[in-house]
Amino acid sequence: MKQYILLNPGPACTTQTVRQALVTPDLCHREPEFFEVMRRVREEIAALAGGGTDWATVIFSGSGTAAVEAAVTSVVPPDRTLLVIDNGVYGDRIAQMAGAARIPHRVLKYAWTEPPRAADVDQALADDPSISHLAVIHHETTTGLLNPVQDLAAVCRRHGREIIVDAMSSFAGEPLDVRADGIDYMVSSSNKCLQGMPGLSFVVARRACLETLARIPARSVYLNLYNQWKAEEADNTPFTPAIQIFFALQQAIEETCAEGLEHRFRRYRECARTLRAGAEALGLEMIVAPEWRSHTLTSFRLPAGVTYDGLHAAMKERGYIIYAGQGNLKSWAFRIANLGTLMPGDMEGVVTALGESFTELKQE
Repeated sequence: MKQYILLNPGPACTTQTVRQALVTPDLCHREPEFFEVMRRVREEIAALAGGGTDWATVIFSGSGTAAVEAAVTSVVPPDRTLLVIDNGVYGDRIAQMAGAARIPHRVLKYAWTEPPRAADVDQALADDPSISHLAVIHHETTTGLLNPVQDLAAVCRRHGREIIVDAMSSFAGEPLDVRADGIDYMVSSSNKCLQGMPGLSFVVARRACLETLARIPARSVYLNLYNQWKAEEADNTPFTPAIQIFFALQQAIEETCAEGLEHRFRRYRECARTLRAGAEALGLEMIVAPEWRSHTLTSFRLPAGVTYDGLHAAMKERGYIIYAGQGNLKSWAFRIANLGTLMPGDMEGVVTALGESFTELKQE
């Protein structure tokens, strides 16, 4: 199979050593050799999130959506309400999860290129004492917009409410610290900025918050955050986990620590800068205002006369996989992510390939 440079926001390009870590001897998930790896991965993820010993990592075998749904459906008491920030596909997905689980919820809806306002959250929490939790996406991958979760968490603290942050495509790629930022539940996965393989997702949560979940009636068997946490704390697992993905994630975490988070942040920022400068020179328009752009994904308006399918095919022919817009953006926008193992030099190649593709497509 041809090796492509992945410009989709996960799964991302990985290292050869991460891929090799998948090749492990057959191992029963009830043996101490596996639990040693699971324990180490849980501790290291919490440390990378800035959590320390007062936070715990709970890992699920499943895509990132699995851990988000576990958090959403496990933490809201039956007589309370969830407040959801919706300024993209993934905020809307959280509202869908709440609806499917019959959790009372309210939605603060914004345009897909507009960040939420802390004042709106402040007013909503003041008006409705039944709200126990706020759920918000950190990096709304729909457009590449970075939501101001620190400001929203501060509002929640003032009102004595808890916050769930979906940091799926930002954890280990954008600065985020659960302790300093006052985050109660942070959700992410193995295959985005951690640069591991897809198949594991996790919640980093305050232990004090997790303890309170014992009295909330279960809304799911597989995605029960409290039961999963108690099992993992006892070096156990209620279901068969994705064993080999744990070994790849352990290797990816080791490589993350060796690179250092600050260096990774700088590398991603430089990749984004290189891409955006080159794209602007080609005449491309970005759809998110500069002050709200993440450093891991950029949404561009398609040039006149260029379709996404045509651009995708032309870029794939040159070895690059770009990503379509979502929802009503699909017909006029496309996305390029620069997470994973990509370097600024790779982004220079992306810009060159874009220019060649536009020339080719406009001649057809």
